[in-house]
Amino acid sequence: MLALGATVGVGALGGCLTDSGEGAPDDGSESGAGGGGSDGGDGAAPSLPTVEDPPAATYVPTHFEAMRRLDPVEAGDYRLEPMLTYPHRFWNVTGDRIEAAEPTDDHDIHLMVTVRDAETGRILPADTGLRVTVGREGESGTPHTPWPMVSQEMGFHFGDNLSLDGDGTYEATVRVGAVDARKTGSFTGRFAEPATGSFAFEYSRAFRESVIDGIAYVQEESDWGARGALSNGSLGGDGGRSYGDADHGGSDHVDAQRQDAERDHRGEPRWEARVGDRRYGTYWRPPGEGELPPAAHLPGRLQGEPVVGDALLATSLLPPGSRFVDGDERYLLVSPRTPYNRSMLPMAALDYAVRRDGATVASGALDPALDGGVGYHYGTALDGVESGDSVTLSVTTAPNVSRHAGYETALLETGDASLTAKVPK
Repeated sequence: MLALGATVGVGALGGCLTDSGEGAPDDGSESGAGGGGSDGGDGAAPSLPTVEDPPAATYVPTHFEAMRRLDPVEAGDYRLEPMLTYPHRFWNVTGDRIEAAEPTDDHDIHLMVTVRDAETGRILPADTGLRVTVGREGESGTPHTPWPMVSQEMGFHFGDNLSLDGDGTYEATVRVGAVDARKTGSFTGRFAEPATGSFAFEYSRAFRESVIDGIAYVQEESDWGARGALSNGSLGGDGGRSYGDADHGGSDHVDAQRQDAERDHRGEPRWEARVGDRRYGTYWRPPGEGELPPAAHLPGRLQGEPVVGDALLATSLLPPGSRFVDGDERYLLVSPRTPYNRSMLPMAALDYAVRRDGATVASGALDPALDGGVGYHYGTALDGVESGDSVTLSVTTAPNVSRHAGYETALLETGDASLTAKVPK
């Protein structure tokens, strides 16, 4: 356990498999590993190499996972996407503490569920809550409360290591709660009621072999632990999708888009490598390859994308009378996201302060909100801000979401970031 610093059709394999099968171990034992530790090895969990002494940042893990994606399930306003893989280590974050959750001899699977809007497919945040009951077909099951998680390959989802009662057919019933965040745009009035959906899956030797044989190692061990991320295999190929109501033809958008494509958030040249058909690195992901829109696609005038603890705070200021406010105020929109893959970061707390000539003219908390155009973000109505004002964004609580490998040493810091206001007309 570590304390966080104050600055610091069923049966189809998918997601993380490669066409070529490059890097897949023969028997689930450690293969191609050198210079790293190991992860798992007990029960159904394979022994996998890990990165020794990873950076305090988002980094490239040693391998792509393999998983079995089940058919989506409709549940009220929601679409549930279940996934199964082998048990593996993840990290839980509670307040200012992070603790590894190790697979045990009793664990048989790692169950994951992504919750989406049934209409738009947009991934929904952690405050939906989730409860899963798993049991043999036709029998009462055991209830579980999966952790809200962020993963490079699956993005934001709910997941946990679970124990089963041997091979056979199992039924899972998922209860999704209401979304507490304020809803705007096409999401206004939606996700107000809980809903339930069910699915079945087979647990067998063939399943275990398929998800272990499908592991694909990052071939260049020098890339293990490098700044970057594995591609998100859970997102579709709608790369031309437009987000929000940004003026995509304006000079601000063009400049930001060009900068995004050429250099990462640290100002370093972007790089890319592959394992079969899977990419990793710091390469720029187009709109359809991120849970959240690129900063340049946010509505209003982009104020910047400052970084706190490797979390990017894409910030925009909207003109008076937008869909985000009830009156004639402007709207300060802050969209925290992971670097590279642009996954949402819920369960955080952010404050803001606007200062002019040394005096505070506005301050307060940024409220969680869910919008049909820009997704999950934090924001507030803002009156009286002028160009040239100093805007301070404060992350007072880091995102309390669990993490898969590659994120466990990042996105943990609290702290401030400053911007100079550019007020749209």
